[in-house]
Amino acid sequence: MIAGLSRSEFVAEAHKVFDSIPVLEQNVFSWTAMISSYTHNGQHFDALKLFSITYGEFFPWILPNSFTFSTVPKSCLDVGSLVMAMQLHGLTVKILNEQDKENVYVQNCLIDLHSKLGNLGDAENVFNGLMWKDLSTWNVMMDAYARNLMIDKALVIFDSMEEKDTLSWNIMISGFAECGCGIEALDFFLRLCRLQGPGTYPSSSTFTIALTICGTYSMLNTGIQLHACVLKHGLTESNSYTGNSLINMYMKCGSIEESEKLFYEIPRRDVISWNSLILGLGQNGHSKKAIEIGEKALSLGIYNHNTFTALLTTCSHGGLVDEGIEYFGAMSKSSGIEPFLDHYVCVIDMLGRAGKVVEAHNFLRKMPISPNAIAWSTLLNACLVHGNKEIGEVAARELRILEPSNSASYVMLGNLYRKTGHFEDSRQILELMTRSI
Repeated sequence: MIAGLSRSEFVAEAHKVFDSIPVLEQNVFSWTAMISSYTHNGQHFDALKLFSITYGEFFPWILPNSFTFSTVPKSCLDVGSLVMAMQLHGLTVKILNEQDKENVYVQNCLIDLHSKLGNLGDAENVFNGLMWKDLSTWNVMMDAYARNLMIDKALVIFDSMEEKDTLSWNIMISGFAECGCGIEALDFFLRLCRLQGPGTYPSSSTFTIALTICGTYSMLNTGIQLHACVLKHGLTESNSYTGNSLINMYMKCGSIEESEKLFYEIPRRDVISWNSLILGLGQNGHSKKAIEIGEKALSLGIYNHNTFTALLTTCSHGGLVDEGIEYFGAMSKSSGIEPFLDHYVCVIDMLGRAGKVVEAHNFLRKMPISPNAIAWSTLLNACLVHGNKEIGEVAARELRILEPSNSASYVMLGNLYRKTGHFEDSRQILELMTRSI
């Protein structure tokens, strides 16, 4: 009953049922069901709290099973608790037989948990200590290396695998792309296409990754060939992500008309489709059309915070300051969306591009959110473009506080000094950079 209520998102009702069970009649199944209920419904602190209570000294007759251990890592990851992850790992060593084939899934969860919390060493220790490894074990370890930009180690894992599936190939393709190795990523994609064996064929996710690479590196001809493959497999009809990736690819390659045509042709347009078209048009100098599409999306109620990021970016690139300020104000008042930090940065960029550096600085100082390095860097860049030495010095100082090891603030300020004729200041700041970095 607890599990059924959980699947229907009735967590409070599930907890009432759980509390109604007499303490001495509770067992690992009831506790695991309740922990799982919290985890699957996003109440991760409650899940960890219940797990800690259960397997502390209060309920010594209840021992977690493999399903319990496979449920808790998601909550550890969500709250970012490395300490809890270490305790969970220790408990699995104490209670479960690590070399039992039935417990491989739990070990896979631990590898994934450690690597995503930045504890790659323990992830490797779990992997290397396993007698039994299934396909998921190899994929999880390979993904851990790829996400940490250790593509050479990921490749060693890939080459060591006796069995591979589509996910194995996707991890490597995506890993190469993240490391800036677009050619190698597409080479892996083509190798996968040639295999076409059982369990190893390009999925919609594979095409999405490949199309993203084509857009990033402006490989229009390759993108057109991929488009033909997508149509052949009917992926735009069954998967909106693939259609959206095509829109983005054509936009980034400068094929505006083809991108617009695709937008109206794909049968499943979602908010990402609209946002992609708005942003692409705005970044390619078609501000008026981007605003028209954006207004239509707002009137249809198809928008989220990224829609306003796209609109603000459009206004920034098109010099539409008044319209941008109006959209920013309408976010919370008319659309019920509270501005994120990236929206504030968009406004700073918009004001800065228009030469309103003082207004951009005042806007930044009055933000209810603490400005990050991107915000100050955006302001500093505006100062460099428009030659505002005074505010540029303020922005550079704040940027050095936030990122003391980043040389960009020194270089930009040095360039600003040279642009405004302060050559001695430029020489001194570059000397300071040499001593500090």
